Amino acid sequence: MTPAAYERLQIRIPLAIAAAGAWVAMAAMSHERKLVAFCSSDVWTALSLDRFALAITFYSPASLAGEWMLMVAAMMMPTLAGAMGHVRARSLPHRRKRSLALFIIGYGATWGACSIPIVFAMLALQLLQLSPVATIALVGSLILIWQFSPAKQACLNRCHDQPPLAAHGIAADLAALGYGVTQAIWCCGTCWALMLVPFTAQDGHLLAMAATSAYLIAERLDQPRRPAWEIRWPSTVARLLWFRLSVWRRPENTGRVAA
Repeated sequence: MTPAAYERLQIRIPLAIAAAGAWVAMAAMSHERKLVAFCSSDVWTALSLDRFALAITFYSPASLAGEWMLMVAAMMMPTLAGAMGHVRARSLPHRRKRSLALFIIGYGATWGACSIPIVFAMLALQLLQLSPVATIALVGSLILIWQFSPAKQACLNRCHDQPPLAAHGIAADLAALGYGVTQAIWCCGTCWALMLVPFTAQDGHLLAMAATSAYLIAERLDQPRRPAWEIRWPSTVARLLWFRLSVWRRPENTGRVAA
């Protein structure tokens, strides 16, 4: 194993463990998904302070925030390998754990703040009192418009940023914390529309989470490109899968399978 591969594993293995733990926790509480229930509650068929107070009585803010952060950990941790690898590579050995922790704090706090407009968007859909088909059509249209927009590509490009980071003192701490915040801002800009998908799939919430997470990971593998209105899909993963399929279908492999 090369030194570079070893360094990558120092980031990817902990991220994979953290993401797996979050998925296990989400699966264990699959019958108590308070956040999804909160966003789809009949309480929101009309807006009033009394109804809001009633909703908060049944769904405590702490439990809603905890479930949201579990969702973020499960879906977003695998996308952080590049950014956290950059923090590790640019930190002195005795500061690495501290810098990585500050990065995660900044990233998690920003995603926590991002939950507010996403949840309010789902509550606004409830106030419209649309049928399930109309809700899916509206959310799907919103996702497609954002996915194909220049703003989406601009946010996705910035997710690849790897700025210089200070190495010493409070400047290093602030740099790691600030990098976590800015990464989360651009990640929220990239992912916010797709994060609506799990909330619209009440019965298949975990499956919708898994599909959305896989797509977000796949599109993050693409190289930055000029922002423009265009149909966009994870082309890097598509090319890789096509290559693997073409290798598998070569005559020598076909004969080997037949034998």
